Amino acid sequence: MPTEPTPNRAAILGEIRTFIANWFREGRESDLEPETPLVTSGIVDSAGVVEVVEFLESRFGVRITDSDISLRNCNTLLGWVELVASRLS
Repeated sequence: MPTEPTPNRAAILGEIRTFIANWFREGRESDLEPETPLVTSGIVDSAGVVEVVEFLESRFGVRITDSDISLRNCNTLLGWVELVASRLS
């Protein structure tokens, strides 16, 4: 049975961006750039971080631990992408 290829960073970014836009911004992806602050700007709150983690674990089959939850990993789309990519490799 063939397995799906590992998504590249651009694909991961696109999926996370769409999820965050749909879940926290009523579908608005405009101005949601890779470096846009998510937590410190209030787009995603602490409960929202849990929602993102659940999405990432379900969608990409990765395990995200409590020690992974930090502003470095969770405050930007790029931080989330790098975290997921590191788990996929």
